[in-house]
Amino acid sequence: MKVQDSGMPEQAYWDSLFDIDAIIQWMACSGQLETVVEIGCGYGTFTVPVAASIKGQFISFDIEQSMLDVARDNADKAGVSNVELQWRDVLADGTGLEAGSVERVMLFNILHFPERHQLLVEVARILKPGGQVDILHWRKDKATPRGPRVDTRPDTEMILQAIEGTDLRQKGDACMLPPHHWGMQLIRPLV
Repeated sequence: MKVQDSGMPEQAYWDSLFDIDAIIQWMACSGQLETVVEIGCGYGTFTVPVAASIKGQFISFDIEQSMLDVARDNADKAGVSNVELQWRDVLADGTGLEAGSVERVMLFNILHFPERHQLLVEVARILKPGGQVDILHWRKDKATPRGPRVDTRPDTEMILQAIEGTDLRQKGDACMLPPHHWGMQLIRPLV
């Protein structure tokens, strides 16, 4: 199922809407990570730098083959070889990954649809105990040059409601990630 689409502008403009280095720093990805999953790769804006910073496998799912093609081209141009890109309808079919098999999941600009609980249940299922989910989304408290309709954008409260019934918990406080985004991190406790 394709979620509400806000359209993808030209890649250079899209990349200019993020402080990519600050977001990577906020994520604090350890070079020791074995498996990172991204749902919705887009152009590979974060796929490539995160994959380059870990020692293990980076698996990214997208429902748009054209986005997978661009992300693959960008990874190849950057010499990043640990990226596995898969076309998959994660909402309809899940990830197909084993339970408790990944250390990190990235959900960037994707939770602006009513079935976010369904997606977060799948994320909780595949996450190892002690694993982390990084959520990045367009701010809804100010106008942004892109993004979905403001009334569909999630906030912290909506995410916390969506994780009810899972073993995911908020890690620290949500924060602003200028210029146009906010972020929060979830963890699956060790026990």
